Amino acid sequence: MNSIKFLPMNFLRGISLLCLLCFAVSTFAQDATATSLYNKGLASLKAKDYENGYTQIEEALKAAEAEGNEKVMSIAKKNGAKAAYNLGSAKLKAKSIDEANTLFTRGLEMNPAYSSNIMGLAQVLDAKGEKVAAVKKYFEAIDLAKKNGKEKTATSMTKRAAGVISKLYKAKDYTQLVEAGKAYLAFDDNSRVNYYVAKSYEKQKDNASAVPFINKAVELAAATGKPVKDSYLWAQGNILEAAGNKADAKAAYQKITGEKYKANADFRIKELEK
Repeated sequence: MNSIKFLPMNFLRGISLLCLLCFAVSTFAQDATATSLYNKGLASLKAKDYENGYTQIEEALKAAEAEGNEKVMSIAKKNGAKAAYNLGSAKLKAKSIDEANTLFTRGLEMNPAYSSNIMGLAQVLDAKGEKVAAVKKYFEAIDLAKKNGKEKTATSMTKRAAGVISKLYKAKDYTQLVEAGKAYLAFDDNSRVNYYVAKSYEKQKDNASAVPFINKAVELAAATGKPVKDSYLWAQGNILEAAGNKADAKAAYQKITGEKYKANADFRIKELEK
């Protein structure tokens, strides 16, 4: 009769531990479905961990495509687009412009209806110094936001586009401002932008080109029902006078009432009356 051989206790414990480890790995593999990966990514995004959240959503999307899980694919693309925008914005603040551009582009691929990623691309163009292209891209985003019924978002983006023009004026980049300003005015006939374009032409000694823009700036300002700023009227008088239109220049000066410009306006009126 063969004798029974007992295995050492340490060996048995090792086998048990290995079995448990294999079971854990197997269970994790089974759990790593598109749904579980998506939920993990969503939790990260809610915690504002955009770096991990974006990566996890991308993993969920790949898993969903492999599984043919259309539901997860749909929601992963929508939230992935938002994750791409948030992470892209963080990269842009950190001056990682190329990374931001890649993220905004990817976000747009995931969800073409999410206008914020188009706005992100406009911000990238602005950061690169491509101001005219940036303004046009902003209005692409604005148009989409309006189509989606996002009026507040569209208004916010319009202010950002106008901000590009304001910064160009402060930087005294009059040549680029004229081009960017015209690109803006093709979409939104804004009083302030007309004023900046007019002043930019004036700075370049091209008063004839400035005239229609300063007149439009004053016209739009008056249409609000509020008093037109003296700075607008002073600019209008200066530009019209330099362009040879003395009668209209005088009329503009006569509308000025504020202390800052009044004395100079009265002097110009007397000079024009000689």
